[in-house]
Amino acid sequence: MERMEFGRKPLSLVELCVRKAIDNLRYMGSVDGVEMDLLKRILPHCTMEQLTRVENSTEMDLSLVTDPLWRRFYQREFGQEHTSKVIARLKELGQKTPYTWRELFAAKKEKQKEVEDKMLDKFTKKFQAERAEKQSKQIKLCTKVPPSSKRSFFGGSGPSSVSSSSYKSPILKKARIEVNSRARLQSAMQKNTFARSSQPIRTTSVSGQPVRTTTIHRPNSTVTITKPMGKSRQIQNSRPKF
Repeated sequence: MERMEFGRKPLSLVELCVRKAIDNLRYMGSVDGVEMDLLKRILPHCTMEQLTRVENSTEMDLSLVTDPLWRRFYQREFGQEHTSKVIARLKELGQKTPYTWRELFAAKKEKQKEVEDKMLDKFTKKFQAERAEKQSKQIKLCTKVPPSSKRSFFGGSGPSSVSSSSYKSPILKKARIEVNSRARLQSAMQKNTFARSSQPIRTTSVSGQPVRTTTIHRPNSTVTITKPMGKSRQIQNSRPKF
């Protein structure tokens, strides 16, 4: 009585099975033995992956049902314009077309992948060439010390590191002249200091006898020499002899 009041007819067992199959397409595999009329109602709800799995799992030919579905996938993937060109070519071949839309879809995908791989390979080679060119223009730091025969004047050690060409450099010549000048000046100052510090000094000892004291300053020591003097002996301002 309630069903009659709402005006709804109960679903048939076939309809319930179709709806149940559509709800569980993600689990569907082989459809061998299922009538084509039922497959025409079920398979259009499949995704590309689900339809591929069903066809691969089924032994009987499903192209009568799945060919229009693959044509739809082809158009969605590659566009209406390209699909129309393929249809025109198929019409030229006649009614007995040797290819299915699934095969055409797979061939187009493979060709597209080859083109993409070539483009990717070309882009990779171009990127590597540009990177190598940039690296060749960069300044490279030397992490290894050159051999002793090739070291510079200031960086080497020992006489073997100084080449004959180093002495001919104007900068090195000037540096050597300045070093020699400073050495000569320091030697002269030391001699002058030695001469001044070596002058004798006249003093008187405790016993009242005059003595001569000479102090010699050396770089590493100081020597004092005391000698007695006679009354008539004069102090000579001369440099002591050793």
